[in-house]
Amino acid sequence: MRKLLIATALLILLIASLYAALPAIAEYSVRQALTGQQISARFDLKRPGLNRIEISKLKLEKHSPDTSFTLTADTISLRFNPWQLFNTHRIESLTIEVLQLDLHIPTTQAETTGQPAATQLPVLPLPSYLLSQIPADSVELTHYTVNLRSSSDSDNRPPLTFTGHLSSNKDRLSIGIEQIENAPDIALTVMADHENKGLLTLTAGGQPALETQFSLAYQNPLLRVHNQTTLYPEPLQTLLQQPLTGMLTELPDIPTLPEISGTVTFTGSSQIPLDSGFSATRHQYRIISQVSLQQPVPELAQLNIQQTSDLTLVNGELALSIERLSVNAKQVAVTEKQTGDPIISTAAVQVELVSPLQLKSSVAALTESGIHALDVPRTDLRLHLQPVTIKTSGQPDLQISTSPLSLTLSEISLSEYKVQTDLNADQIEAVYDTYPLPQIQLHSHAAISPDNITHRFTLNLRDQLLAGDMQVSGSTTTHLANNHTTGHWKTAVPLKGIEKLLRRFNKEIPPELTFTAGTLQQQGWLDLINSSIALRMLNQTHKASLSFDQTHLYEIDWNSETVKNHRGKVEDTGQLKIAFIDVGVPLQNVSGGYRFEQDTTGKQSVQLSSSTVDLLGGTVTTLPVTLSLDNPDFTTVIAVTGIDLAQLIALEQQEGLTGSGTLNGQMPVRFREGELSIKGGQVHSTPAGGWIRFEPPEEFLALAKTTPALGIAFDALRNMRYESLGIELDYQPDGEALLKTHLKGRNPDWNRGQPVDFTINIEENVPKLIQALQFTDKLTKTLEKRYR
Repeated sequence: MRKLLIATALLILLIASLYAALPAIAEYSVRQALTGQQISARFDLKRPGLNRIEISKLKLEKHSPDTSFTLTADTISLRFNPWQLFNTHRIESLTIEVLQLDLHIPTTQAETTGQPAATQLPVLPLPSYLLSQIPADSVELTHYTVNLRSSSDSDNRPPLTFTGHLSSNKDRLSIGIEQIENAPDIALTVMADHENKGLLTLTAGGQPALETQFSLAYQNPLLRVHNQTTLYPEPLQTLLQQPLTGMLTELPDIPTLPEISGTVTFTGSSQIPLDSGFSATRHQYRIISQVSLQQPVPELAQLNIQQTSDLTLVNGELALSIERLSVNAKQVAVTEKQTGDPIISTAAVQVELVSPLQLKSSVAALTESGIHALDVPRTDLRLHLQPVTIKTSGQPDLQISTSPLSLTLSEISLSEYKVQTDLNADQIEAVYDTYPLPQIQLHSHAAISPDNITHRFTLNLRDQLLAGDMQVSGSTTTHLANNHTTGHWKTAVPLKGIEKLLRRFNKEIPPELTFTAGTLQQQGWLDLINSSIALRMLNQTHKASLSFDQTHLYEIDWNSETVKNHRGKVEDTGQLKIAFIDVGVPLQNVSGGYRFEQDTTGKQSVQLSSSTVDLLGGTVTTLPVTLSLDNPDFTTVIAVTGIDLAQLIALEQQEGLTGSGTLNGQMPVRFREGELSIKGGQVHSTPAGGWIRFEPPEEFLALAKTTPALGIAFDALRNMRYESLGIELDYQPDGEALLKTHLKGRNPDWNRGQPVDFTINIEENVPKLIQALQFTDKLTKTLEKRYR
């Protein structure tokens, strides 16, 4: 029994001695392990209780070409159960109040050679594994500071310093970064559990900027990461304003960002082979975005962007499939900075992707060339426009409504900055003031490059007031280097009924004007340099006809060339032919030319070439004349040849009066201060003479009984064979005309054929005469139509 007691006592003494020597044994073991790793260690170790060990003034250092760090801690407290410690090599808790790590990061192979190094992780990157390797049931690091610096003198990256806390238990690990030097508004929290699930949260200014829920799985050598990441753009301005952001990246000067709201969500997985480097990583994610910007530019109140796409990265090959894209702009108002320029506004503009868009490239190409490496295929877009209003100072509003527009982008080269576009609109309707404009169909093609923009377009206009469709087609080319644009267009306008269309917008067009036939054609060229424009236009009407009250013009053929140079001088040279004009007096085969000129000061003048018109079987010819439109004042002569006396007499419509002969003459014309006058106009018969017969009606014979001289004249004119017939004309600005008719000849049936020489004076208001002739013609046609 005594030996047993002695053996028991010795065993207890041995255990007690080992337990008492445990701190020394632990300290010796730790120092030996650190020395084996070439780590210099200094610390004080105390044992304030049977189950506690405290370490103070800890300092670990290592400086080698591969690794350089310094770790210091003031107070470390360990609590343990001796039996648990000996059996499981774990302690109950580890508490560190303050810890600081200064780490110098060596230059990696990828940074020196540009080639990615194979990934060799020292531990398995799973939370469950990390939790199992922590030799404590709970860890609490109240405050830590980490200073990261590059060990290379050529590395310009700034040092990174951050502080935070760390805690763990058997089931969960939590790491928080509470403050970052040069980024005081940024915080980061990472939580992971023993089931390899976790949550990462990044905040900026107290608002969440990024949240990631993830789960990890490992099957040697493949690490699988499933995650859902949500980006919140609201605190983007706070992130960009952090000094550290500008130190790490070369950002351009960015003005204050607009208010942003919404989310961008990435959902998918990554497969990372840990034995072959990140270049063999496979990523597959769906990206859903719903972002709203408040007044991103002054011309836009709100911009909403929605998109859904799939992103795949396999063996360095990137593929992005955009399934849905919609951009919606609200309250758009565009104007130039100059006062008086039109304001173009609409409540909303929406652009949406018609069919999925596939983008492909490689990481290597993107790294070398950026976005220019993307291969962008043909892209079909649809544009929806709310009614567009164009406001111009002093003018009625113009409102435009359109069916959805089709926009196609093709031959897209981001590297060469080239693209071709096709814009089509089947129905564009516009209202000017309260009057509808012709309906428009638009087809447009443009080729855009850094040097040039070329454009072709076709406009089809349709209106119920037009006799047919109107088409405008043309092209432009803009040289961007010198802002020089050249262009060409052509159009054909049916003239029948066009006055009704024009009268919608100009009430001054008289209601008596009516176009009944014809087409207006025009070809034009422009040359635009900055704000200076030069124009050349070829204008033509073909067989146009119009009426103005009782005046009718038939088969009007007009050709002109209009030229405006860059200095502002305008010239228009034209020819006019009219087959027939009915003004009560029939005018036929009107032909003439003109030249209009406006100089750079705005002074306008017209040169009228010699013109001709067939009148009463003869011809009226005008001499060339030049006049200033600012103050028209000119004198010219109108020549009259071959006038048929029979037609002239018929014009008077005097019952019983007939005649035959030919008249020639000239009319001196004066136009001054807006008034036309003729003085000394003369018309004479040809040497062949002619005849006049007048059978006076009963009312005239009654007058002859009271006026014998008048009876003698009637008798002489019953069969007058004249040798000469002369007419002198004076025309006053008020329309009054005095005709002095001088007649010489004989009547073989009266007074034995004695010579007759007498003068007849006639005074008539010419405008009223023309109105009377027109009224008579109108009455005759009306009666014929009524009783036909």
